[in-house]
Amino acid sequence: MPRRKERINRNRYDIYAEIIRVVHIWGYCPLTRVARSTNLPVDRAKDSIALLVKKGLLDEDEEEGRRVYKVTVLGHQYFELYKRMASLVGMPMPDPIIGM
Repeated sequence: MPRRKERINRNRYDIYAEIIRVVHIWGYCPLTRVARSTNLPVDRAKDSIALLVKKGLLDEDEEEGRRVYKVTVLGHQYFELYKRMASLVGMPMPDPIIGM
């Protein structure tokens, strides 16, 4: 019998950090790439990105006629604090699903 893959529950702050990490890795990143790389439905990724833009963690830009996102200085600070807190409690950082 095949083993079931262990499911990891993510809270909103885990999702925000993962979105910021994926956008940082890609540089400028469109919505669909963020959704695929973070394993989120597009509508949920769109809502999360809108909040991150509103809070100043991501910047929205136009590139070749499509909307792309870039991490701000505040976004980098958030991600660094998130990583420090995760290491304090022994929470592993999952690899992003980049190749999709």
